[in-house]
Amino acid sequence: MLALPTLDPLLVVIAAGFIALLLARSALHKFNEFTAFTGTLGDYRIIPNALLAFAAVLLIAVEVAIAAGLLWSETRTFAGLAAVVLLSVYALAMAYPLSQGRTEISCGCGGPTDHLSPALLVRNALLALIALIAASQMTGRPLSWFDLFAVPLGVGTLWVLLEAAEQGLQNAAYIRALRSRLRSEG
Repeated sequence: MLALPTLDPLLVVIAAGFIALLLARSALHKFNEFTAFTGTLGDYRIIPNALLAFAAVLLIAVEVAIAAGLLWSETRTFAGLAAVVLLSVYALAMAYPLSQGRTEISCGCGGPTDHLSPALLVRNALLALIALIAASQMTGRPLSWFDLFAVPLGVGTLWVLLEAAEQGLQNAAYIRALRSRLRSEG
């Protein structure tokens, strides 16, 4: 059996809130851009074309279910572990085309990142670590009134860090494309 650490409830609740927000944003993006997301799934060349729409709907539903599960203490541990698995599966799916040198594929994550890169694998590993924190057991300390202010600040801080990292990844992709174009022009 997996032995999860016992952490301060503030850390667990912040991690759970952040991963729930991340998955909700991702699911909303996939839903709103369903045709494009289905095309992105096809670009990975992992799922047969006949199953792409079904897989897209399934991924959206799984993300919504995990996000909702993270919000209730009764389901938080299971949902946190499911998030670890999902983020790991996404990383493995991204690693496949990367291993073939195919980087011009959208990650399909719902953020501003345009193309696959090894940095996205690192990002997903860090997100999986945060999901593992969300799945952790909590110490017996009850949340205090101070924690009610600290939770949104903690989630917001993680969100700003994620957005900054994703903007950095997008900028790096732009610079790589620009360098490539300049080299090809001579």
